[in-house]
Amino acid sequence: MIKAGLKNYFINLKHFFTPIGTLAVGVFIGLSIIIPGGIAITGELIDRLSEIISESSIDFAAVKDYIVNAIRALDWGDPVEALKTMLNREWLTNVLNECLNVIASGLQPSADAINEVVAAAVAGIYLLFAMFILLAVLGLVCGYFLTRFLVRRTMAKRTFKKFIFAVLIDSVVTTGLISMCFWLLTVWGPSIYITSVLSLFIFGGVALFSAYLVHGRTLVTFKAVFNFANLMKLLLTNFLIFIISVTFFVLTVILTNALAGPLIGFSFIEIAFIVISMNAEGYVVELVSKSGKKAEEPPVEEAVEGAA
Repeated sequence: MIKAGLKNYFINLKHFFTPIGTLAVGVFIGLSIIIPGGIAITGELIDRLSEIISESSIDFAAVKDYIVNAIRALDWGDPVEALKTMLNREWLTNVLNECLNVIASGLQPSADAINEVVAAAVAGIYLLFAMFILLAVLGLVCGYFLTRFLVRRTMAKRTFKKFIFAVLIDSVVTTGLISMCFWLLTVWGPSIYITSVLSLFIFGGVALFSAYLVHGRTLVTFKAVFNFANLMKLLLTNFLIFIISVTFFVLTVILTNALAGPLIGFSFIEIAFIVISMNAEGYVVELVSKSGKKAEEPPVEEAVEGAA
C-alpha cells in the first residue's frame, strides 16, 4: 500500500499545471476587467476634479505671489546662504503649508462635491478589486475540482451510483463522529487531546470501510481491506505524501521567491490532499483488480447488507 500510494502521488504530479492554469485564467480575466476599469475610473475622477477646480474660486495668482515674495525676502546679497535657506526643510514646509492653505480656502465651497467624486471612485475601485478576487478564487476552485476529477480517473473511477453511495456513507459516518467528539468535549474538556489523536485512526478506518463498500463488496473479503495493518500503512502513506509535498513546496519557494513560490508550490499540496483522500479507494481498486473479479452494481440496500 505504501509503495502504491507514493506512486499514485508522483504519477498524478502530471496534473501539476492544471490548478496553476485555472488560477492563471481566473487572474487573467480579473486583470482584463480591473485594469481597463481602473483606468476608466481614474480618468473620470481626474475629469470631474478638473471640472470642479475650474469652477472654484482658487486664487492661483495669490499662490504665485506668495511664493515669489517668499523667495525675494531671502538675503540674496549672499546667494549661497539664500540657496541653503530655500533647501532648508523648515522653510520649504512653511511655504508649502501656506500655499495649501490658500488652495484649501478656495476649494472649501467645493469640498462636498470633491468628497462625493472621490468616494464614488474609491467605491468603484473596491468593486473591481472584489471582482478580481472572486474570479481568482473561482479559478482556484475550478482547478481543484478539475484536478480531483483527473486524479480520480487515474486512481479510482466510479459510477454516479457509487458516487452517491460514497457521499451517503461519508456524510453519515463523519457527522456521527463529529457529533460524538463535540459531546465528549462538553462532558470532559481534556478529551479534545484524545479525540484529536483518535480522529486520525477513525477517519482512516472510515476511508477503508467506505472504499470497501464502494469498490470491494462481494469482490474481496472485508478483512482483506479493513484490518489494523492496512490502517497503519494508510496513515503512514498519507503522512509521507504530506511531508514530500511540503518539501516540494518549500523548495519551490526557495528556488523562486516569496511571491511566485506559494502560487506555484500550492499545486504540490493540493494534489497531495487529493491523493490522500483517494488512497484507500485506490488500494481497494488495485486489490479487486488483482483478484480478477469484475464489479457489479447491486442496489444500495443490497450493498449495505453485503457489508454487514
